[in-house]
Formats: sequence, structure tokens, C-alpha cells
Amino acid sequence: MEKQQLADALSREFITLRAQCKLQSGNFSSENVIGRQELITEKTAALTAYFAHAPYSSAKAAAADLDMSREEIIFGYKLIQRTSAAADTIRLSVNGDYLNIVRHYFSGRTYVVVFFTGLACPGRCSFCPNVTILPDGRRHLSLYGSRQINSMSPVNIESVFRDIDKITRQNTSILVKISGGLEPLTDPDTMAVILNQADTMGIHVKLFTNGILLNTPRLRRLALKAGDVRVSLSMVDEEAYGEMMFGNDTTRRRQYGLPVVLENLRCLVKERDRLGISTRIGINTVVLEENHRELERFVYMAKDLGLDYIDFKPNYFSTYTAQTLKAISDQRDSVKAQSGKGIDIYFADSLSGDNMFWHHRDGECEPHKQSMFKMFITPSGDCSPVHHGAFPRGRAASDTGVAPYSIGRICEKASLLDLISNMPRLPGLRYEKLNPFEHMLALEIKREEQDRAWGIPDSCNPYHFSKGDILPRQILENPLLY
Repeated sequence: MEKQQLADALSREFITLRAQCKLQSGNFSSENVIGRQELITEKTAALTAYFAHAPYSSAKAAAADLDMSREEIIFGYKLIQRTSAAADTIRLSVNGDYLNIVRHYFSGRTYVVVFFTGLACPGRCSFCPNVTILPDGRRHLSLYGSRQINSMSPVNIESVFRDIDKITRQNTSILVKISGGLEPLTDPDTMAVILNQADTMGIHVKLFTNGILLNTPRLRRLALKAGDVRVSLSMVDEEAYGEMMFGNDTTRRRQYGLPVVLENLRCLVKERDRLGISTRIGINTVVLEENHRELERFVYMAKDLGLDYIDFKPNYFSTYTAQTLKAISDQRDSVKAQSGKGIDIYFADSLSGDNMFWHHRDGECEPHKQSMFKMFITPSGDCSPVHHGAFPRGRAASDTGVAPYSIGRICEKASLLDLISNMPRLPGLRYEKLNPFEHMLALEIKREEQDRAWGIPDSCNPYHFSKGDILPRQILENPLLY
């Protein structure tokens, strides 16, 4: 958006806000405020650009960097909150995903429950956090203790959904995911209980799978009970797929190779269409050094399979070279131009080298605070507010014998909400262990806490657009309006 367009929009909103304040307080002088209007408009435009670059910055930090007073920041926050052009400036920037996270999870109130149902996995993906590549090339897969681990009982799963029902009554929307962890389809019985419970309550479920086990009509029909099936597929070449997924394990390469997965996807789409089911089917593609020049081939492949979408995501366990970032950027526009032409195409903003995710990885989050927005539940019912605490490799027991990022286990005596209500303070977790979604949650939690401590009203939060018409005392008495 052009700077002048933004300035004009902010100026109009200044006039509207002043009139609204005058109507509400009836305490305005007739003093000409044109000069002040130009000044605050200019400073708010600078503040908007600042947030497009560093959306996680606190009000105090922004004030220091932009030479603004707290009163100017409060007024600028309210203008940004009420001006769609300002929101678009941030939304269309390389950090737009930060704004989307805030709008959904803070302003819009969304809660996510992620069931990690898998007990094993036929794959040994090179970038999976549960895979260790040994010196001889063999790949070791970390499991949840043993293959005989006791999965959550149907009774305990039902208790989770009773708590989900309570959460939805608090003006909060719910999203349920079935993921891993390990491959969810290795435990279809538990999956079936979750999907049936969700269906009874009318709750949308997203299933994340590597697609290898979608090779029988029974498992395909089970997967199609989800509203969205996302298949992890990060190679379009058979040999490259075998190398990434299985390394030197030739038996697994033959048994579970790329042709198997592609045929599974074709059958899944045909079964969906035959049954007239509305489930969306797509692929989740992690952009790697090994595949970053093949993005257009992924799109052609997805369209040929009859898929609904493809979602390109970053490999957040590793950084990209400058050459890789440039190659991704060069392909991005041409690939996105095909979106809507038989398929939807999504690029995570964190694929950009300019995105704040890659430049703000030093720091530590407080995991228990993320429990207000999401919870991961392991096969045995252990709960963790961070994905690292639910993966097998992230659950190494501390000296007390308890997984360090677990808040407890769901059982007959403790429901999900019981565990959240009595949650212990968890040890800090480095940002580098977080995925982009969690990273942004952690930064926004910290930013809002710092703003409150500096005296910024919650109703002036620049990302909470639903609160634009709330005029707190700090706005009604703001000297910038006089």
C-alpha cells in the first residue's frame, strides 16, 4: 500500500475517532487540531511500518525507537486498530502470518487440541524431530517408550471432548488436529474414537499423515471422516523421496516408495468424490535444500492427483542459504499465479528470509502460558502446551522421572481442564525449539504482557481489531485530542 494512501486513511480515522470521543465525553474545546492531526498521522504511519517489520515489539520499545510518547503510542494503537489500511499494511508484509496468528488466537479466540495418536511410523524422514541419523547411515526412530504403550481409553477421549464443549461455551472456537508425533494411522482405533466424537459435536478435524498407510479402503474411509486431510509430501522424484524418507533402508524404499503414496492419494480422491464427501485433501510440503527448485513440479503433481490445495512450509529445524531463499522468492510469484486454477496454493510467510521468524530466534518462552491457546495430547494422554514436549524425543525424563514439558496425564481423576487449572510452572524452552506458529504465540504473549505493564489498555491493542470501538479513559482523556 502506498504511504499516501495509508496517511489519508489514518487522517480520516483521526477525525472520526475525535468526533466519537467528543460525542461520548462531551468535553472537547473548539481548538483547531489540524497541526496535531498531521503530526499524529505521520507518527502512526511510521508506527504501522515499524510493526510490519517487527510485529513483536512492545509499545515501550516502539516509543523509544520512533521517539513517541506513551500518549502518542496509545492513540496510534487505536488508529491502527480502527484503520483497515493499516491492518493491510501489516497483513501484506512478510510478517503477515504474525497478524493472522493474533487475529485468530488472541482477538478471535481459537483453541487448538492436537491428538498425537501414532505409536510407530513406516517412514524415517530425515528432517523429522523423532529421527536420529546414525554414523553408518541407519536411521533410528524414537518411540513413546515401547510399542505396547497404553493408548488413551475411549472414556478418557470422551472426557476431553466434554471439556472441549465447555471451552466452546466461553466464546472460543475449537480446532481439533490428529497428528504426530508418529504416524496417526498406526493407531486407527484411537483415531476412529476421536473422529466419531468430533463428528457428534460438529467439530472440524484436520488430519496430518504421511499417506503411506492410506492403502486400504478401510483406512481411506477413516481418514475421510476428517474435514481436512493433509499429506506430508516433500519430494516429487522417486529416488529423492526414498533418500529423504528412508535413507539406505532398501526394504522400506521398495515397500513404501513414492509410487505407493501417489496411488494412495489418487484412491483417496476417487473415494471422496464417489461418496460425495466434502473433505478437503491436500499436501503439506516442507521446502528443503533438496527440493526448493521443484516447487512448480509439486503444483503440477498436486493438480494431476486432483488435490484441493498445496501448502508450502519452512523447515524450521534448519536455516536456508541465501541462494535457496532467492530461488524460493523467484519461484513464488509464478507458482502462486496458479492458485485458484483448479488448486489453492499457500506459502507460509516464514519461508521469506526477511520474515522475523529467522531473525528473532534468540530467547526463551514460558511453555505453560501457551496452554491458554493449545494443547498437545500424547497417545497415553500426557498433555503438553508445546509440540516439543509431546514428541517422543522431546520427552526425555528429568531427574524426577517426569517429562519436563508435561502438565500431567488425562485419567479418570484428571480431565484436560483439571490439568490446565492446576498446571505447574514449566521450565523455559528456547525459541529455536518452537515452530513458527508457537514462536509467534510466545512473542505475542510477551508483547502484550509488556504493554500492560507499561500502562497500555488491552482495548487499544493494535492487533485486536474487534475492540476498535471501545474507547477507554486513556483515549477519552488523551491530550492529543484537545
